[in-house]
Order: sequence, then structure tokens, then C-alpha cells
Amino acid sequence: MGSAPRMDWNKLLDATRTDWNSRQKDLRSPFQRDVDRIIFSDAFRRLSRKTQVHPLNENDHIHSRLTHSLEVATVGKSLGELVGGFLQENGELPEGITPVHIGEIVQAACLAHDIGNPPFGHSGEAAIKDWFKSRSNLAAFLGPELLTDFTKFDGNAMAVRTMLSTGFYKEGMNPTYAVVGALLKYPWLSTFDAGKDKFSIFRTEATAVQGVARALGLIDKGDRFARHPLAFLMEAADDICYRIIDMEDATELGILSREFMYEQFAGPLGLDAQPARAERYRKRHFRQRNSIIRATLIGLATEDAVGIFKANYDAVMDGSLDHSASLMDMSHGICRTIHDAYKGIEDRLFLSRRKAVLELGAQNALYLLLDRTMVDVDESKQPPQVAVNPKVRALLGAELFEDIPEDQLHDYRLVMAIVDYVSGMTDHYATDLCRKFLGLGY
Repeated sequence: MGSAPRMDWNKLLDATRTDWNSRQKDLRSPFQRDVDRIIFSDAFRRLSRKTQVHPLNENDHIHSRLTHSLEVATVGKSLGELVGGFLQENGELPEGITPVHIGEIVQAACLAHDIGNPPFGHSGEAAIKDWFKSRSNLAAFLGPELLTDFTKFDGNAMAVRTMLSTGFYKEGMNPTYAVVGALLKYPWLSTFDAGKDKFSIFRTEATAVQGVARALGLIDKGDRFARHPLAFLMEAADDICYRIIDMEDATELGILSREFMYEQFAGPLGLDAQPARAERYRKRHFRQRNSIIRATLIGLATEDAVGIFKANYDAVMDGSLDHSASLMDMSHGICRTIHDAYKGIEDRLFLSRRKAVLELGAQNALYLLLDRTMVDVDESKQPPQVAVNPKVRALLGAELFEDIPEDQLHDYRLVMAIVDYVSGMTDHYATDLCRKFLGLGY
């Protein structure tokens, strides 16, 4: 028997772009250009008014999707550079590639990881899924396989769609193959049974992503691809940041006590080893104390995640690591401590009264938006065209529908175009448009 196939860094770091090749004379690396394109995009800018955890919050200390994404990208860059150093020591980096380039790839993927999230955070994702599940008429209209893209709607797949197809006004951002690979947290279609409603590839991007995956040499598992090794780092950066920051934000909002971060982590971090030092920490303003704890946790968690990557390197490279595995979940060190602390407060965090009230409102808002924008979409179907309410056509722009190819996926693409519009909204715009739909504001 031959040895198991193994991914090759000469392919995995491919700087070919998904569409056109931009100018070559640039001091920036191709991956740094990806970073810059994402940061300057309108889709990334809108993250400033999208929920991280707490919807429509007026407290300026609370994270939005934008601040979260910037912080994840910072941690991701460090993770990438550290792993790049490991590859360099092993002699596995291709000629002309440095650890800095690895950091840039992971940084770009981290910047884009939430760019497809709908308004109101994960409650927005749930509302979109529930709306489609409650519309049995759409199963006959689209067919059960295509419908799963919407009944399992995932911001991860919308992020890939934004990068490849809809960013920069329906052209995509033309990213490098390597960045697309690192962004594929769940490299499979919605029809794959992953044990949860998670996937990174809509049918609209399936052909393009499959081409990228093969060019990168991602191992084909039949109904899915093995993850790009750098996708594990992108995921780890997100896991580290959201768990620490969500807890910190909860202390800011009074969901957790102001002493929570110190009481939870002083022991593991050795902050209470000396009574005098412990007393100095207790006397600090809680925001300053939280900042010190956050910085220390992130630094140690970064080292822990890199160590886990190295320990599982062979399984990462031959694609044998379980598709649901994450570096944080495999930790027995500080990442595990963070993971367990977060798990212990999830109910308080996600079922706080204010959050529950706002998320019920957010669910109703998205139901209303989809009710109004999807009206008549499956009525009076006359192939290859379907009826679109004239008011919806005016709202979204007639050119949006005129540009949809008249092929076998026409009806699916039409529904996807409306979902693009709704999921691209900020919390504030979605709320304002709902008020106008209800006749409460103009």
C-alpha cells in the first residue's frame, strides 16, 4: 500500500487570482493586496453596524463585527507568522515565500471570515433559516437540494460568495487561491451532513471553489475537501478572540460581574501568586484589569494553538484530522481554560433579557424583510422567467434581475440575489427599512 496523499505547500500558497491577474509591479505581496482590498471594501465597512453578540448596542466599548474582525486578523497574522517560521525551519516554504507571507494569507482570511454575516449576528442566520424552513412552497419551486442552501443558510458561505462573486458590486474581490483556501472553514456544500448547519460553499460558487481547491491540492474526500492547513489558523484566531472578547463585553454590560475576568483567570495566569500583586490588580479599574488579562490570554492562547498545530501537523497535511476538529477543542492548555470558562457562561451571555428581547425583534424584522422581498417570487412561474413583484424590482434595482443568467439555476439565483440584499444589510438599515415597510417612518 502506498502512503496517504499529502498536501504540498508549493500548491497551497498559490497566488493565482480567481478572475483576472492584476498588475505585477507592486511593492506589496499578492496576499497583502488581498488584505487591502478587503479592508477598503464596502462589505467590510458595513461590519461596523453589524452585531457581534449584542444587537443595536449604544455602548461604544462593545464590539461590532468590524472590531471583532480586525482583532481576529491581528491574532491570525501572528499565528500565520509563527507557523510560517515552523515551516521555514523544516525547509517546507517555497522559494520566495517568507513567514510574513503566511501571516498575510491568514490575516486576509480572518478579515473576510465574517464579511458575509447577516444583520443581527447568529440570530439573523437562524431567522433566515427558519423563514425558509417555514415556506414549504419553495421546496417545489427550487427543489430540496437547492433549498438546503437557504434552510441551512451560513454566513461562512456568504463570505466566500462575497469574495468571489458579489463584492465590489457583483464582481467579487478577485482574491488569491491561497486566501480562498484559508477562508474555507467548512469546505463542502450544504448537502453534506456535517452534524450541524455549517458549510462554506453555495451552489453559485461551487464550480469556482472546486477549481480553486484542486489547484491548491486540497485532498478530495468525495463529498467534501480536506481543509487547507491555514484554515485551522483562521478558525483558531476567531475562537480565541470571540470567546475572550464576548466575556469582556459581558462585564461591560453588567451581564457578568466586573470582577469576572480576574476571578476566572487570575489563577491560571498566576496573577494572584503574590498577595501584594493580586491586590494591585484588584484595585485597578475593571477595564484596565480586563485589558491586561485579555492581552495575556491572547498571547498564551496563540502559543498554545501553534503548538497544537505542530503536534497534529501530519494529520493536518494528509487531511486525516477530523473535519469537525478545531485547535481550541484539542487543547489541554490555556485554550481549553478559555473554552471551558466560556461554556460556563453561555446561557447567561445569550439568554440575557435585553439580548433575548432584541433578538426576538430581530427575528421578526428579518421575517418581515423576507416576506416583503420574496413576495410573488414563486408565483406564476413561466420558464425561464419567474414573477418578481414590481415594487421589489424597484427596491433592489431592475439590473439585479436582468443580469441573472437564464439557465437551469435561474430561479435559485433569483432567490439568492434577494438573500444577498437582505443578508448584506446592517442592523440599522434592516431596522429602518422594517419601520418603513410598516408605515412607521419615511
